Amino acid sequence: MTDTIHIIGDSLHLRQTGILTLATDTLKVYNIPTSSTSFKWTEYLKPSIDLLIALIGAFVLVWRYLTQKQKESAERIIESKRIAYSEFLKDFTETAVKIMHDKETSGIKHDRERMLARNQLLLYANDKVIQAYHNWIEFADTEEEKDINKEVELFGKLLLEIRKDIHGDSKVTEQEISNLNPFNRG
Repeated sequence: MTDTIHIIGDSLHLRQTGILTLATDTLKVYNIPTSSTSFKWTEYLKPSIDLLIALIGAFVLVWRYLTQKQKESAERIIESKRIAYSEFLKDFTETAVKIMHDKETSGIKHDRERMLARNQLLLYANDKVIQAYHNWIEFADTEEEKDINKEVELFGKLLLEIRKDIHGDSKVTEQEISNLNPFNRG
């Protein structure tokens, strides 16, 4: 260890005379200025700036990758919602048509299809869709005398919430969606 201290001390002494030694070369490797008269900031800062540019580039690449993955995930969820809502509406339509034509709507096959369609709603629908579905079913199941206008209105709200869930904020009103409501137009 004392030999190292002597080498550094000798090197520093020789540095003052202009002779390059091991210690001076080592200081240059670490970008530490060795002389105030020949010191250039550009030589000292260039590796730091290059490193900063590389880090910024890496950050941008990672950010783009994560953003793309998040977008793909959101698209997969929206596609799952579309499939779930499509199955629900398909089941609803088939059941409505059978009722209109006095066909059998119960049985293991039909009950399973209906339950699977509702399971998809449970998995993928947002809270507002589930609440609108609940309000519609509660009214339909508890109302002794059927107020078909109220039931049409509640199902229209369900359809509107489904649209909002898939498309975001919808500008379609309940009145505008009423012609697409199967209760209104058989």
